[in-house]
Amino acid sequence: MAPVADSLTFVHLSKPNRSLGIGAQRMVLATIAATTLGVAGGATAFGAWPVMPFAGLEVALVALAFRVLRKHDADFERLEIGEHEVRVEARDARDVTCFVANRSWARVVLRERGARCTLGLAYAGRTVPLGRMLSDEGRRQLVESIRGRLPITAN
Repeated sequence: MAPVADSLTFVHLSKPNRSLGIGAQRMVLATIAATTLGVAGGATAFGAWPVMPFAGLEVALVALAFRVLRKHDADFERLEIGEHEVRVEARDARDVTCFVANRSWARVVLRERGARCTLGLAYAGRTVPLGRMLSDEGRRQLVESIRGRLPITAN
């Protein structure tokens, strides 16, 4: 079955859900550090000094985790289905990729294994992932929203 040709461009944009801004992240990190180091300081006052290096290490690892997550704040995935082409643009940390396919030959590959669901855009022997930032239910909703615009095959 051929996809329905329409002149309207379909765009789907996915971004990670970041509930804390940079200021709130600093506040949370400061609260964790103050609590951890305060408890370790109290233990040190009672003679349990070996606790302090581990508390410092814990605070340093939490700070590192926040830093790694901050590198992914600008991540996105954009699917655009135009009249003649399909374009998938994605950013993962510093890596930006763009995949362009002819709409007539592109197809969406849906793989379901139990409750898990993965999507890919297949074209010219190559498949790029779709919906990496979406939940399984979100990927299923994306499939329903592009049904009729692109052929969908299930594996």
